[in-house]
Amino acid sequence: MILLNLLDIGARYGIHPNWKNFTGEANYHLVEADNDEVKRLKKKYKKYKNIKVYNHALGKENEILNLNILQNPPMSGFIERENVSPLFWGQRKKQQKIKKIKKIKTISLNNFISKSKFNFDFLKLDVEGFEVKILENGFKIFDHLLGARSEVCFTKVYKSVHVKNVGTFNPIHEMFVDQNFVLLNLDYHGKGDFYSNLIPPSQNYGQLESTDAVWIKNPKSAIIDLTMEQTIKYICFLLLNNGVDVALWTLEKTYKKFGSFTKYKNSKSLKFIKESVCKNFYSLKWIPNQKLNDHKNFYQKVFKSKYPEMNKFNEMSEFNPY
Repeated sequence: MILLNLLDIGARYGIHPNWKNFTGEANYHLVEADNDEVKRLKKKYKKYKNIKVYNHALGKENEILNLNILQNPPMSGFIERENVSPLFWGQRKKQQKIKKIKKIKTISLNNFISKSKFNFDFLKLDVEGFEVKILENGFKIFDHLLGARSEVCFTKVYKSVHVKNVGTFNPIHEMFVDQNFVLLNLDYHGKGDFYSNLIPPSQNYGQLESTDAVWIKNPKSAIIDLTMEQTIKYICFLLLNNGVDVALWTLEKTYKKFGSFTKYKNSKSLKFIKESVCKNFYSLKWIPNQKLNDHKNFYQKVFKSKYPEMNKFNEMSEFNPY
């Protein structure tokens, strides 16, 4: 069995949507500073043995901070927000008002990792401008990390001495690059914080102030250095984070070395990969310049399994469930 370990820091509302379609084996470690939200999450995931919820505030070791709970709870955090986004100048302005203040003692990410005794494969960070502080005190996370997702800002959204006017993206990106990671993508499709609603929604608009960024272990190093188990985990992350092209490239570069991954042929994670590749090829079948035999040949050489071509795809419950 291949078991993925995911660390989610700033886990309000639970597991990130990107992982909700994952059908492989995984342990989810959800870290949330707001004790009221922790109680709700523990109740929500009470029946799930693979989901653990921790009531911790990560940052510098043994620091007492004020956690500002805002009218819009997901915007709550330790750092006061700058009034820079036009989205919160009108009727949404009240969402930024402080509803409650909680004094909380922080622990470092390094300390948390040591106490948890888990090797985390993937990281998700969403802590309203506090991401830099957490990573500065948590380089142990990079010992086993394969991929990460973090909220980033491109302007100074938060009043913080450790974030310059360029926002949080630059320092976070620099830390990942220094650890031999590359930026895979941004969750941005040309729809930013808009100043006027008198615009067609079909065109690009607004200012890019913040979004999620995704990093992965450098693919050129990954195909050489990662074990078979790590490679399968790595490919799962790519498929879940809009990195299908890198996933296919990694499969093609490693399948011979790992004997078409037959050692893990019964793994749910490998099954997830095979099904995702099939769905990708199926979505391409009517696109000009696509060759159906190329899809079939790729699948069969990489997985040493028969490709469900033509009607077989729709006849299989994996692809056409009840």
